[in-house]
Amino acid sequence: MFIHMETNNKAEAIKAWLANNRDLENQESLAKKFGKSRTFVSLSLNKKSVTKASEKLINEIFEYLHEKYRI
Repeated sequence: MFIHMETNNKAEAIKAWLANNRDLENQESLAKKFGKSRTFVSLSLNKKSVTKASEKLINEIFEYLHEKYRI
């Protein structure tokens, strides 16, 4: 679990959105977009890695998806 509850909520929202929109984005495409490994994206989304870098990545992914797809 992340320290900030809002980041936990964003991670859950991203996972739910990805599950329903695989044709638009997936963990691999997000990893390439943000210059991270797919493993790091997966660990961050599943809250297995809760470092500052993971929290920053979740916030950046959420902002990107919100701006591009209005999630």
